[in-house]
Amino acid sequence: MRRHRRLAGPGAVLLAMCVLTLASACGLTGNGEAPAATPTAIPSTTSAVPPQEALRRYVQNRFQQSFVANCDDAVRQEDVGKRCARLRGERNGMLAFELGPTFSEYDQLIILKPAADDWTVVHLENRDPNQAPVPGVPWPIEVAADLIVAGAEPCLRVRERAGLQAPEVTCLDDGTLVTIGEGPVDIDDLEWWRLEGYGWAAGNWLRYPEDVPEVAPVTPEA
Repeated sequence: MRRHRRLAGPGAVLLAMCVLTLASACGLTGNGEAPAATPTAIPSTTSAVPPQEALRRYVQNRFQQSFVANCDDAVRQEDVGKRCARLRGERNGMLAFELGPTFSEYDQLIILKPAADDWTVVHLENRDPNQAPVPGVPWPIEVAADLIVAGAEPCLRVRERAGLQAPEVTCLDDGTLVTIGEGPVDIDDLEWWRLEGYGWAAGNWLRYPEDVPEVAPVTPEA
């Protein structure tokens, strides 16, 4: 049996499943100001509120700072001390953004999903700029999805059942293709999923294959 480090999230991971609309504790409640302009890089959506407006409200309520809709458009003479966003990806109508101080490394990743005429936060995590993040975007995992192990060093620990105290049954290398059979189960501040043919593993190191082209898929041995 292979040994590796204790399973824990890269940096300080906060999995905040905000199933409310943006009038939630995530601080995304509107205040009547005009929506920010939508950069051309943002895919069109059916929501009446641009995603940048939802992000602006979040930044204002959480950090009490001004917001620049696109980090690449920040002007040093005007936008120092503000926070900005950069589109990271799109999947099934959801949008992933990197958030952080202007002219610096991003320190949060947030995923928004259209909800009625506004947006819902489906994932929010803090990132340590001094640590390399897991490749790809942590899109919500679905049962029956085919995923790939990514960013697990030296491998992804799989257990008989959900939880860090459960016996280990194997350890999967980066690139291993797996199918989600069941989950999630929230134990030990981690979201656990049953991998068909293996056992239970934390979802922090599972990604949709098309989202991590830098990780070569590996077909498991029979």
